Amino acid sequence: MIRLLLVLVLAAQAFAFEWTPLLIQSGVARDLAMGNATGALFGSMSTSSGNPAGFVPFPAEKRTGVTGVLQGNGALQLGDYFDTAADRRTTISQIADVSGLFVRSVSARHRWIAASGILTEPVMQRNDKTRFDDSSDKHTLAEYQTSLVLHLQMHKRVQVGGRVDFYSREFKGDGEGFSYGVILKPRGLQVGLHYQRFPVTGPRWLHPLDRRVDKGTTASVALQRPVYTLAFQLTNVSETQDLGYLEPRFGAEWRPVRALALRAGGSLFTRSRGALATAGIGFIDANWFRSREDRLRIPEDILSFGIAILYNSGRPVQGYTTLTLAWRM
Repeated sequence: MIRLLLVLVLAAQAFAFEWTPLLIQSGVARDLAMGNATGALFGSMSTSSGNPAGFVPFPAEKRTGVTGVLQGNGALQLGDYFDTAADRRTTISQIADVSGLFVRSVSARHRWIAASGILTEPVMQRNDKTRFDDSSDKHTLAEYQTSLVLHLQMHKRVQVGGRVDFYSREFKGDGEGFSYGVILKPRGLQVGLHYQRFPVTGPRWLHPLDRRVDKGTTASVALQRPVYTLAFQLTNVSETQDLGYLEPRFGAEWRPVRALALRAGGSLFTRSRGALATAGIGFIDANWFRSREDRLRIPEDILSFGIAILYNSGRPVQGYTTLTLAWRM
Protein backbone atom coordinates (compact mmCIF):
# COMPACT_ATOMS: atom_id res chain seq x y z
CA MET A 1 0.00 0.00 0.00
CA ILE A 2 2.98 2.29 0.56
CA ARG A 3 4.02 1.52 -3.01
CA LEU A 4 0.51 2.42 -4.20
CA LEU A 5 0.74 5.75 -2.36
CA LEU A 6 4.07 6.47 -4.05
CA VAL A 7 2.63 5.55 -7.44
CA LEU A 8 -0.24 7.99 -6.95
CA VAL A 9 2.14 10.78 -5.98
CA LEU A 10 4.47 10.08 -8.93
CA ALA A 11 1.48 10.01 -11.27
CA ALA A 12 0.45 13.42 -10.02
CA GLN A 13 3.90 14.81 -10.75
CA ALA A 14 4.06 13.19 -14.16
CA PHE A 15 0.72 14.50 -15.40
CA ALA A 16 0.79 17.77 -13.42
CA PHE A 17 -2.92 17.86 -12.70
CA GLU A 18 -4.63 20.01 -10.08
CA TRP A 19 -4.66 19.10 -6.38
CA THR A 20 -7.38 20.17 -3.97
CA PRO A 21 -6.74 19.95 -0.20
CA LEU A 22 -9.90 19.09 1.76
CA LEU A 23 -8.53 20.38 5.05
CA ILE A 24 -11.69 22.04 6.34
CA GLN A 25 -13.52 18.70 6.43
CA SER A 26 -12.04 16.93 9.42
CA GLY A 27 -13.55 13.45 9.50
CA VAL A 28 -13.21 12.02 6.00
CA ALA A 29 -9.58 10.81 5.75
CA ARG A 30 -10.28 7.13 6.53
CA ASP A 31 -13.41 7.03 4.38
CA LEU A 32 -11.65 8.69 1.45
CA ALA A 33 -8.56 6.45 1.69
CA MET A 34 -10.73 3.30 1.59
CA GLY A 35 -12.62 4.36 -1.53
CA ASN A 36 -15.71 5.46 0.43
CA ALA A 37 -16.57 1.76 0.96
CA THR A 38 -17.24 2.10 4.69
CA GLY A 39 -20.96 1.32 4.90
CA ALA A 40 -20.40 -1.99 6.74
CA LEU A 41 -17.44 -0.84 8.85
CA PHE A 42 -17.32 0.30 12.45
CA GLY A 43 -15.39 3.44 13.35
CA SER A 44 -15.09 5.99 16.12
CA MET A 45 -16.97 9.30 16.10
CA SER A 46 -13.82 10.94 14.68
CA THR A 47 -14.52 9.32 11.29
CA SER A 48 -17.29 9.79 8.74
CA SER A 49 -19.64 7.06 7.62
CA GLY A 50 -22.73 7.10 5.44
CA ASN A 51 -24.23 4.40 7.65
CA PRO A 52 -25.18 5.77 11.09
CA ALA A 53 -25.03 2.22 12.49
CA GLY A 54 -21.26 2.25 11.96
CA PHE A 55 -20.39 4.84 14.60
CA VAL A 56 -18.89 3.52 17.87
CA PRO A 57 -18.90 6.33 20.45
CA PHE A 58 -18.25 4.19 23.56
CA PRO A 59 -16.33 1.10 24.63
CA ALA A 60 -18.52 -1.99 24.91
CA GLU A 61 -17.81 -2.24 28.66
CA LYS A 62 -19.05 1.29 29.43
CA ARG A 63 -22.78 1.07 30.11
CA THR A 64 -23.31 4.70 31.13
CA GLY A 65 -21.24 7.78 30.39
CA VAL A 66 -20.59 10.98 28.45
CA THR A 67 -17.75 11.65 26.03
CA GLY A 68 -16.69 13.95 23.22
CA VAL A 69 -14.26 14.09 20.29
CA LEU A 70 -11.85 17.00 19.81
CA GLN A 71 -10.53 17.71 16.30
CA GLY A 72 -7.30 19.49 15.44
CA ASN A 73 -8.46 20.59 11.99
CA GLY A 74 -10.19 23.54 13.64
CA ALA A 75 -6.81 25.28 13.84
CA LEU A 76 -6.73 25.32 10.01
CA GLN A 77 -10.19 26.87 9.81
CA LEU A 78 -9.98 29.50 12.54
CA GLY A 79 -8.27 32.23 10.51
CA ASP A 80 -10.66 31.82 7.60
CA TYR A 81 -13.66 32.08 9.93
CA PHE A 82 -12.52 35.32 11.57
CA ASP A 83 -11.49 36.85 8.24
CA THR A 84 -14.75 36.20 6.39
CA ALA A 85 -17.62 35.43 8.77
CA ALA A 86 -17.07 36.42 12.40
CA ASP A 87 -18.03 40.08 11.97
CA ARG A 88 -21.58 38.99 11.01
CA ARG A 89 -22.07 36.96 14.19
CA THR A 90 -22.82 37.95 17.77
CA THR A 91 -20.31 37.18 20.51
CA ILE A 92 -22.35 34.19 21.73
CA SER A 93 -22.66 32.88 18.18
CA GLN A 94 -18.92 33.26 17.65
CA ILE A 95 -18.25 31.18 20.77
CA ALA A 96 -20.59 28.47 19.46
CA ASP A 97 -19.03 28.59 15.99
CA VAL A 98 -15.46 28.30 17.27
CA SER A 99 -16.47 25.48 19.62
CA GLY A 100 -17.91 23.62 16.64
CA LEU A 101 -14.60 23.94 14.80
CA PHE A 102 -12.70 22.15 17.59
CA VAL A 103 -15.36 19.83 19.06
CA ARG A 104 -16.56 17.31 16.51
CA SER A 105 -19.10 15.45 18.62
CA VAL A 106 -20.61 15.00 22.06
CA SER A 107 -22.09 11.60 23.05
CA ALA A 108 -24.04 10.11 25.95
CA ARG A 109 -24.92 6.48 26.64
CA HIS A 110 -27.18 4.56 29.00
CA ARG A 111 -27.21 0.78 28.72
CA TRP A 112 -28.06 -0.26 25.12
CA ILE A 113 -28.82 3.20 23.70
CA ALA A 114 -26.43 6.05 22.85
CA ALA A 115 -27.02 9.50 21.36
CA SER A 116 -24.41 11.69 19.67
CA GLY A 117 -24.44 15.24 18.36
CA ILE A 118 -22.07 16.23 15.52
CA LEU A 119 -21.85 20.00 15.88
CA THR A 120 -20.67 21.46 12.55
CA GLU A 121 -19.67 19.33 9.58
CA PRO A 122 -18.91 21.30 6.37
CA VAL A 123 -20.75 20.05 3.28
CA MET A 124 -21.06 20.95 -0.40
CA GLN A 125 -23.87 20.80 -2.96
CA ARG A 126 -23.80 19.11 -6.36
CA ASN A 127 -23.49 22.39 -8.29
CA ASP A 128 -20.82 23.83 -5.95
CA LYS A 129 -17.69 22.20 -7.37
CA THR A 130 -15.29 24.65 -5.69
CA ARG A 131 -16.69 24.38 -2.16
CA PHE A 132 -13.41 23.05 -0.76
CA ASP A 133 -11.03 24.61 -3.29
CA ASP A 134 -8.56 27.33 -2.38
CA SER A 135 -10.17 29.40 -5.14
CA SER A 136 -13.51 29.47 -3.33
CA ASP A 137 -14.42 32.72 -1.58
CA LYS A 138 -16.79 30.90 0.79
CA HIS A 139 -15.81 30.65 4.43
CA THR A 140 -15.51 27.45 6.41
CA LEU A 141 -19.07 27.51 7.74
CA ALA A 142 -20.71 28.80 4.57
CA GLU A 143 -22.63 25.53 4.44
CA TYR A 144 -22.63 22.81 7.07
CA GLN A 145 -24.76 20.19 8.76
CA THR A 146 -25.50 19.66 12.45
CA SER A 147 -26.44 16.05 13.15
CA LEU A 148 -28.14 14.01 15.83
CA VAL A 149 -27.19 10.32 15.71
CA LEU A 150 -28.93 7.56 17.66
CA HIS A 151 -27.23 4.17 18.22
CA LEU A 152 -29.03 1.04 19.38
CA GLN A 153 -27.01 -2.02 20.45
CA MET A 154 -29.85 -4.49 19.97
CA HIS A 155 -27.66 -7.61 20.10
CA LYS A 156 -23.93 -8.34 20.00
CA ARG A 157 -24.39 -9.21 16.30
CA VAL A 158 -26.80 -6.38 15.44
CA GLN A 159 -26.20 -2.63 15.60
CA VAL A 160 -28.85 -0.15 14.43
CA GLY A 161 -28.43 3.59 13.88
CA GLY A 162 -30.46 6.59 12.79
CA ARG A 163 -29.36 10.11 11.94
CA VAL A 164 -31.06 13.46 11.38
CA ASP A 165 -29.07 16.21 9.63
CA PHE A 166 -29.99 19.88 9.97
CA TYR A 167 -28.46 21.87 7.11
CA SER A 168 -27.43 25.52 7.28
CA ARG A 169 -26.38 27.93 4.55
CA GLU A 170 -24.83 31.23 5.65
CA PHE A 171 -26.03 30.41 9.19
CA LYS A 172 -29.67 30.06 8.14
CA GLY A 173 -31.67 26.83 8.10
CA ASP A 174 -31.70 25.07 4.71
CA GLY A 175 -33.72 21.90 5.28
CA GLU A 176 -33.36 18.57 7.02
CA GLY A 177 -32.35 15.10 5.90
CA PHE A 178 -32.28 11.72 7.57
CA SER A 179 -30.74 8.29 7.24
CA TYR A 180 -31.01 4.98 9.02
CA GLY A 181 -29.12 1.74 8.78
CA VAL A 182 -28.12 -1.56 10.28
CA ILE A 183 -24.93 -3.61 10.46
CA LEU A 184 -25.31 -7.36 10.94
CA LYS A 185 -22.43 -9.62 11.94
CA PRO A 186 -23.26 -13.22 11.00
CA ARG A 187 -20.27 -15.53 11.51
CA GLY A 188 -17.67 -12.79 11.34
CA LEU A 189 -18.79 -11.19 8.07
CA GLN A 190 -20.34 -7.74 8.46
CA VAL A 191 -23.29 -6.77 6.28
CA GLY A 192 -24.41 -3.15 6.19
CA LEU A 193 -27.59 -1.64 4.76
CA HIS A 194 -28.58 2.00 4.98
CA TYR A 195 -30.99 4.46 3.41
CA GLN A 196 -30.41 8.20 2.90
CA ARG A 197 -32.98 10.93 2.26
CA PHE A 198 -31.93 14.52 1.64
CA PRO A 199 -34.12 17.66 1.78
CA VAL A 200 -35.92 18.97 -1.31
CA THR A 201 -33.01 21.34 -1.96
CA GLY A 202 -30.86 18.35 -2.91
CA PRO A 203 -28.02 16.11 -1.69
CA ARG A 204 -25.17 17.45 0.44
CA TRP A 205 -21.75 15.85 0.09
CA LEU A 206 -18.95 15.66 2.64
CA HIS A 207 -16.33 15.95 -0.14
CA PRO A 208 -16.27 16.05 -3.96
CA LEU A 209 -16.03 12.23 -4.26
CA ASP A 210 -18.95 11.53 -1.91
CA ARG A 211 -21.68 11.52 -4.57
CA ARG A 212 -24.55 10.16 -2.49
CA VAL A 213 -27.96 10.61 -4.11
CA ASP A 214 -31.36 11.53 -2.78
CA LYS A 215 -33.43 8.54 -1.68
CA GLY A 216 -30.32 6.38 -2.05
CA THR A 217 -30.00 2.84 -0.68
CA THR A 218 -26.55 1.34 -0.08
CA ALA A 219 -25.55 -2.28 0.51
CA SER A 220 -22.12 -3.16 1.91
CA VAL A 221 -20.14 -6.17 3.06
CA ALA A 222 -16.91 -6.19 5.04
CA LEU A 223 -14.49 -8.43 6.84
CA GLN A 224 -13.14 -6.35 9.71
CA ARG A 225 -10.33 -7.86 11.78
CA PRO A 226 -7.74 -6.32 14.15
CA VAL A 227 -4.96 -6.73 11.57
CA TYR A 228 -6.80 -6.35 8.25
CA THR A 229 -10.08 -5.14 6.75
CA LEU A 230 -11.68 -5.80 3.37
CA ALA A 231 -14.80 -3.91 2.27
CA PHE A 232 -17.09 -3.67 -0.75
CA GLN A 233 -20.03 -1.33 -1.25
CA LEU A 234 -22.66 -0.81 -3.94
CA THR A 235 -24.99 2.19 -4.06
CA ASN A 236 -28.34 2.34 -5.83
CA VAL A 237 -27.61 5.11 -8.35
CA SER A 238 -29.82 7.36 -10.43
CA GLU A 239 -29.17 8.31 -14.04
CA THR A 240 -26.06 10.43 -14.42
CA GLN A 241 -23.10 10.95 -16.71
CA ASP A 242 -20.97 12.70 -14.10
CA LEU A 243 -17.39 11.48 -14.12
CA GLY A 244 -17.09 11.48 -10.36
CA TYR A 245 -20.19 9.44 -9.71
CA LEU A 246 -19.30 6.56 -7.39
CA GLU A 247 -21.01 3.23 -8.01
CA PRO A 248 -19.19 0.02 -6.92
CA ARG A 249 -16.56 0.81 -4.28
CA PHE A 250 -13.92 -1.25 -2.54
CA GLY A 251 -11.42 -0.65 0.22
CA ALA A 252 -8.75 -2.41 2.26
CA GLU A 253 -6.83 -1.72 5.44
CA TRP A 254 -3.77 -3.50 6.86
CA ARG A 255 -2.08 -2.93 10.22
CA PRO A 256 1.46 -4.37 10.15
CA VAL A 257 1.97 -2.85 13.59
CA ARG A 258 -0.52 -1.33 15.98
CA ALA A 259 0.79 2.20 15.45
CA LEU A 260 0.33 2.14 11.68
CA ALA A 261 -2.58 1.50 9.32
CA LEU A 262 -2.14 1.29 5.53
CA ARG A 263 -5.25 1.87 3.43
CA ALA A 264 -6.20 1.67 -0.24
CA GLY A 265 -9.36 1.59 -2.32
CA GLY A 266 -11.05 2.69 -5.47
CA SER A 267 -14.06 2.63 -7.74
CA LEU A 268 -15.04 2.13 -11.38
CA PHE A 269 -17.68 4.41 -12.85
CA THR A 270 -19.86 2.16 -14.96
CA ARG A 271 -21.67 5.06 -16.66
CA SER A 272 -18.48 6.69 -17.93
CA ARG A 273 -14.80 5.96 -18.57
CA GLY A 274 -13.88 7.23 -15.15
CA ALA A 275 -12.18 5.57 -12.21
CA LEU A 276 -10.95 6.47 -8.76
CA ALA A 277 -7.80 5.32 -6.93
CA THR A 278 -7.28 6.05 -3.24
CA ALA A 279 -4.70 5.40 -0.54
CA GLY A 280 -3.89 6.57 2.95
CA ILE A 281 -2.13 6.07 6.26
CA GLY A 282 -3.33 6.08 9.86
CA PHE A 283 -0.97 6.72 12.77
CA ILE A 284 -1.02 5.92 16.49
CA ASP A 285 -3.98 3.96 17.82
CA ALA A 286 -5.34 5.96 20.75
CA ASN A 287 -6.24 2.72 22.53
CA TRP A 288 -2.55 2.47 23.41
CA PHE A 289 -2.96 5.32 25.86
CA ARG A 290 -6.24 4.21 27.45
CA SER A 291 -7.12 1.92 30.29
CA ARG A 292 -8.57 -1.44 29.27
CA GLU A 293 -12.15 -0.47 30.11
CA ASP A 294 -11.89 2.74 28.06
CA ARG A 295 -10.64 1.15 24.82
CA LEU A 296 -12.84 0.88 21.77
CA ARG A 297 -13.27 -2.53 20.16
CA ILE A 298 -11.85 -1.09 16.94
CA PRO A 299 -8.60 0.89 16.35
CA GLU A 300 -8.88 4.64 16.91
CA ASP A 301 -6.13 6.42 14.96
CA ILE A 302 -5.18 9.87 16.22
CA LEU A 303 -3.88 11.04 12.84
CA SER A 304 -5.05 9.85 9.41
CA PHE A 305 -4.09 11.00 5.94
CA GLY A 306 -5.95 10.25 2.71
CA ILE A 307 -5.24 10.79 -0.98
CA ALA A 308 -7.49 10.26 -4.01
CA ILE A 309 -6.98 10.62 -7.76
CA LEU A 310 -9.82 10.85 -10.24
CA TYR A 311 -9.23 9.37 -13.71
CA ASN A 312 -10.91 9.88 -17.07
CA SER A 313 -10.12 7.41 -19.88
CA GLY A 314 -7.06 6.26 -17.93
CA ARG A 315 -5.64 9.76 -17.46
CA PRO A 316 -5.56 11.45 -14.03
CA VAL A 317 -7.50 14.70 -14.05
CA GLN A 318 -7.91 15.73 -10.40
CA GLY A 319 -6.31 14.91 -7.05
CA TYR A 320 -7.55 15.34 -3.49
CA THR A 321 -5.81 15.18 -0.13
CA THR A 322 -7.23 15.27 3.38
CA LEU A 323 -6.26 14.61 6.97
CA THR A 324 -7.98 13.92 10.28
CA LEU A 325 -6.49 14.81 13.66
CA ALA A 326 -8.80 13.81 16.51
CA TRP A 327 -8.87 12.64 20.13
CA ARG A 328 -11.77 11.10 22.06
CA MET A 329 -12.10 12.44 25.59
